Amino acid sequence: MFMNKPDGGGFMLIEVLISLLLLSLGASAWLSAQAGALRQSRLNQHTVQAQVLAADLAERLRASSCQAQAVAAQLALPAAASGAACSLGQCDAPAWASADAAQWRAGLQQALPQGSAQLQIDTGGRSGLLTLVWREPGAQDLGLAAPAYWRCPGDFSDPAAGWRCLNVGLAW
Repeated sequence: MFMNKPDGGGFMLIEVLISLLLLSLGASAWLSAQAGALRQSRLNQHTVQAQVLAADLAERLRASSCQAQAVAAQLALPAAASGAACSLGQCDAPAWASADAAQWRAGLQQALPQGSAQLQIDTGGRSGLLTLVWREPGAQDLGLAAPAYWRCPGDFSDPAAGWRCLNVGLAW
């Protein structure tokens, strides 16, 4: 004997389980895409902040091009060694350069996680290469090819460590 399916009988248990499986796979894929988008957004935000910091330093150097060597020297020092106190009207040029570099570095460390910078001035003294370095957890998972302006110097060249770099040519 055959069993007749009653008319208007609802869903079978297997149909419900398959529907739940498909729904959970779709939700999992959507959440994974959202996590990737958030990582990419954070990377983009830090890259833009690095570009803004580079433009800010270029403007500071243009404002006092004669102090560019002193600012570059101050950026090469550890954070605690630079930044002499400098108040309005009571500041000589080297102290001003030191205070300006310390102020810029504080902004760098606030804007970028574990942010660091190096300024190499060309022999003419009117241009240079600024390298900004920061740690970007999860950046190695994005699978991004690094263009030349993102290449890191030797100590920071391990992409698995999450270091990101931005090399910017400055002129003043």
